[in-house]
Amino acid sequence: MAVLAATSATAMAAWVALKAVFGQTGPSAIFTEFKNTISLKISAANPTLDIMVMNENFQCLMAAQVPIPGIMQAMILLNTMPKEYDGITQTMLQTQEQSKLMFNYIQDAILMELDACWGNPSRKPQTNCPL
Repeated sequence: MAVLAATSATAMAAWVALKAVFGQTGPSAIFTEFKNTISLKISAANPTLDIMVMNENFQCLMAAQVPIPGIMQAMILLNTMPKEYDGITQTMLQTQEQSKLMFNYIQDAILMELDACWGNPSRKPQTNCPL
C-alpha cells in the first residue's frame, strides 16, 4: 500500500491505484452473495421486502462482474416463492413467452396479485388469494 501511495504523482492517482488493487470482490464474497440469493425464501405474508433483497443481491452480483441472465433471475424468484403463490408461478410459466420471464415482470405480477387481494381494506380477500 505504501509503495502505491509513494509512487503516485497525486492523491487521486494513489486512490485509483489502491482501488484497482483492493476494490475487487473476491470469489468468497461472490459465492456468499450467490448462495444468499438462491437460498432466500420469500415470505407468503409479505413478499415485497424479500423480493427487494433478492433484487439487491442480483445487483451486487452484477456489480461484481457476475451477471445472472434475466430468465435465470426469474426462475430463481419463482423457485423461492411459497406454495401459496403456486398459482402465480403456474400462470407465469404456462401463459408467458420466454422473453417475458424476467425478474421485474414476475415481481410485478406477484405485487399486483397481492394488491388485488389485500389492497382494498374494505373488501374481504378472495378465496384464491395467498394466505
